[in-house]
Amino acid sequence: MKLLTTTFLLTSLTVATFANNPANFNTKKEKVLTKISTRITKIENRKSCFQNATSLETMQSCRVEKNKNKPFKLKENMTFEQKKSKILHRITKRLSKINKRKSCVENALDNKALKACKPQKKVKH
Repeated sequence: MKLLTTTFLLTSLTVATFANNPANFNTKKEKVLTKISTRITKIENRKSCFQNATSLETMQSCRVEKNKNKPFKLKENMTFEQKKSKILHRITKRLSKINKRKSCVENALDNKALKACKPQKKVKH
């Protein structure tokens, strides 16, 4: 029994030390920042594509891969420029959320702060 308790305590200490290891935290932080930066680059490229679009067909080529085959639909009384500005507004909003998360991750000092930066999933009722 004493051996089992000692083994359990040593395992707990090892796991706790690994979890609080600054090198582990820094690696995790860098990995998250790399993913965020990659995402920002992709969205900014898409945004510039939409900004340069001159027709619905050229805007179609700017869409993400899974939506490229879906045609754009203009609502009644909506012009091409209105649709374009609506899309650019949504992209800008998304970029600001991601940049906010990036600054949160950059300022995180521990794993708890890093977890707090993660976006919360909205619960559907």
